[in-house]
Amino acid sequence: MSSFLNIHWPLLTTEIALISFAILMMIWDLFIPDTEKRGKLLANAALIGVAGLTILQVLRWGIFGTTLGGSFIQDGVSSFFKVIFCLSAFFTLFMARDYQAKLKRGHGEFTLLVLFSLIGILFLASANDFLLFFISLEILSISLYIMTAYLKDDARSIEAGIKYIVLGALSTAVFLYGLSFIYGTTGSTSYLEIQKNLALMPSIPTGFIFGMILVVSSLAFKIAAVPFHLWVPDIYEGAPAPVVSFLATASKAAGFLALIRLSMTVFAPLETTLAAIYSVLAVLTIIYGNLGAIPQTNIKRLMGYSSIGHAGYLLIGLAAFGSSGKEAILFYLLSYLFSTAGIFLVIVALSKTAKTSQISEYAGLGQRSPVLAAGMLISLLSLAGVPPLSGFLAKFYLLWAGVKAGYLWLVIVGILNVVISLYYYLKIVKTMYLEKPSDLSPLNVTASQKAMQYFSMFAIVLLGVWPGPFVHWAQTAFTAVLSLR
Repeated sequence: MSSFLNIHWPLLTTEIALISFAILMMIWDLFIPDTEKRGKLLANAALIGVAGLTILQVLRWGIFGTTLGGSFIQDGVSSFFKVIFCLSAFFTLFMARDYQAKLKRGHGEFTLLVLFSLIGILFLASANDFLLFFISLEILSISLYIMTAYLKDDARSIEAGIKYIVLGALSTAVFLYGLSFIYGTTGSTSYLEIQKNLALMPSIPTGFIFGMILVVSSLAFKIAAVPFHLWVPDIYEGAPAPVVSFLATASKAAGFLALIRLSMTVFAPLETTLAAIYSVLAVLTIIYGNLGAIPQTNIKRLMGYSSIGHAGYLLIGLAAFGSSGKEAILFYLLSYLFSTAGIFLVIVALSKTAKTSQISEYAGLGQRSPVLAAGMLISLLSLAGVPPLSGFLAKFYLLWAGVKAGYLWLVIVGILNVVISLYYYLKIVKTMYLEKPSDLSPLNVTASQKAMQYFSMFAIVLLGVWPGPFVHWAQTAFTAVLSLR
């Protein structure tokens, strides 16, 4: 039964479970009136389902192999990223539950869109063929386009959605154009077949190199690397806060997953060329992202520029791919997930009372809600790379990988920009603790919001003071990849 229709079904357990759950949620949604209560009910059910899915994925570690004609691969890297994606969706669904009051209608559909985007991103994690990768990417992208423009009465949300879909379509066109060159020179879309065909050639075809550059450019759009970053500030500012959190964590991680997978397989013969490309992208992205964040007064827009800067640090890991850079990327993304989620938990909690997303709205937050202020403080310091929090070790591992790979100049740029990032992160801390609020009344923070804030703070501190098991997990993920090749 496990090989019925020549498909090894146990490898697809997580995906089948999620698809079945999403269909059941969609059917249930038809029988509930479209109210805010309906949205919270569906979001609560989705939270339970995704939590169970996360546990299932963790328990299935070690069940590795390929199926669907080799186009679907379950290995250490895909399993690691699927846990990150499930955790990101869990945080997003929790925020969506508290964000229902902002939605005029379509409360249940918003939750369903998160689940459908998770379906796409889980298949993307296991894609071992360009066709499956492209289909998975489009399932994810279309869901994100809709969610970005979900606030129909907000002109900024509509503008963000239009910009995202236009630039996303352009990125897709570039990807397909690059893929046409890769297919034309190798005769296959399968990563494994492309590797075999390239090994038989006396030299790498020029057309393949051109196709590789186009594909990398398209994925650079997904991770918001300079100069493919222009969409980020406007879309982060206009999109609903839970969507921005998902974009900053899951969507960015998906882009780096794709680059990691391609660097290990299809593009492996051009490792030196790729390292040069990644190093140039890294320095431009780090500098632009951190300098661009300094003058920002809107916290979501500031987080957009911050996201660009962090993409630059992750690109150092890709440049130093063979010198423990790949393991450092995985640990960094795990740390970045909890730090970013912690910030957006606060943004969503304040959205009920704050009139805008301006940083000035956070004045006196330390007095009005010590829990939210502490969560924001720890998350910001982690993103800045302050010890002993997880962000410090995450940056240290990436920069050390850069040193071992010989990119000392790139590491120096990274260290200098840590100092710059401290300025704009501490600007928010100053507003929270030193500026007087216009309203001195305590904020109404629910028990569940406090629990999630404590969870994110605990994870940030745990990864910082006891990183060993998580670093080992990242290293094991790549050992499992090698055992399948």
